[in-house]
Amino acid sequence: MNAENWASRRAARDDHPMLERRTKRSESRDEALQYLVEAVADRSEVEAVVLVDDAGRIVAGTDMPIEVRDLARVAQPIARGDRDAIARVAEGSDVLARGVAIGDRTLYFAALGTRVRKMTDAARAVQRIFSA
Repeated sequence: MNAENWASRRAARDDHPMLERRTKRSESRDEALQYLVEAVADRSEVEAVVLVDDAGRIVAGTDMPIEVRDLARVAQPIARGDRDAIARVAEGSDVLARGVAIGDRTLYFAALGTRVRKMTDAARAVQRIFSA
């Protein structure tokens, strides 16, 4: 097989569309963020998932209002390493929080539960949604 044949065969395989993992999509930023938070909750073992802005306002969230509100209050301190904040919401559960840089501000993704799957991917998705 010469190089020309190999290149043309490879190009033929690249014509297949990429598989889309999302089952819901939206042109609305708020709705897309809510879908993302719901997807994180669906694939994880969590009681609540929340995305908050740097003022602590809830951008998107899932689960019971009390858990979401409590998690929103501690998302930023936990993402910054405040271990005392974890005790305020996590009796017998883990809390995972991380900051997501969006231009000159930061949003905070937080989850309360025993296992959170693909939080890094979710953080990248938030950045993609805001860049669209």
